[in-house]
Amino acid sequence: MPAPWIADDFFLRRTQRQLRPVGAGRSQAAATSDAANESPKIQANHEAAQDEFWHDHYHLESYYVSGRGYDQYRPAYELGWRAALQYPGDFASVVPVLEAQWQRDRGTSLLDWRQVSGAVKAAWERMRHAGPTVGLSHLQLLAMLQALQRLNLQTAKCLRLAVEQAPAGLLQQMLQRHIQAFEAASAELQHEFALPAHDRHGRRLSATLQRGWESVKALMGQPTMPRLMDASEDAERMLLVAYRGALRESLPEATRTVLQRQAMAVQRGIEALHWLRSCLPL
Repeated sequence: MPAPWIADDFFLRRTQRQLRPVGAGRSQAAATSDAANESPKIQANHEAAQDEFWHDHYHLESYYVSGRGYDQYRPAYELGWRAALQYPGDFASVVPVLEAQWQRDRGTSLLDWRQVSGAVKAAWERMRHAGPTVGLSHLQLLAMLQALQRLNLQTAKCLRLAVEQAPAGLLQQMLQRHIQAFEAASAELQHEFALPAHDRHGRRLSATLQRGWESVKALMGQPTMPRLMDASEDAERMLLVAYRGALRESLPEATRTVLQRQAMAVQRGIEALHWLRSCLPL
């Protein structure tokens, strides 16, 4: 169930910029050829940067399976970033080749192609779209952090509305803990980075959220446990998407540490909701 009212303009603008390929206006084949013809030293530096990035971010990706170490995914990322330099054209055209290659080059990874295809594609796309690393300006960094602060509060408000509809029990207790965690994350961002308060904006968001939730309730009819959990998971997944987008930026180390910790907490919350589905008769 989509939760469009917790999108944020900052992340929409950044996503559009990040998806613009390097050398826009030139053919993809030409860009790939240029990258493949770089000196071995430059290419090695590119690969080291890709390896470092995915080592820090693999556990935040949507295809990540909890409990799997980076060693299980690294061969897939390497296959993806190397293929982006080796093959022209789009990813779909070389999927059969890469699937066959995975069987030979998976090393000690226990994951099959279905489990790693998302990682291969993510590494392919990141290498194809990679440009010079440009850090955010101070104002851009503040805008990003304020966006995350707002999204945490919006998610908490969405879950609070779900709690009002949920029957007393484990789901209600879990959502209450999630609400407290998101409110604490928002407060931490505001305190840690000296973000200004947004009372008037917050009231507008609250009103928008209320209207959005009312429309969702009208669409889903009686608020059953599965539907409430769907809505709650959707809200938390939207927040996780925002964190993933932020962590793809070139950030100060202290900022990255805080955001990685908060993003992992959001992911654990989503996993907890999955666990609850398996334990309760819904």
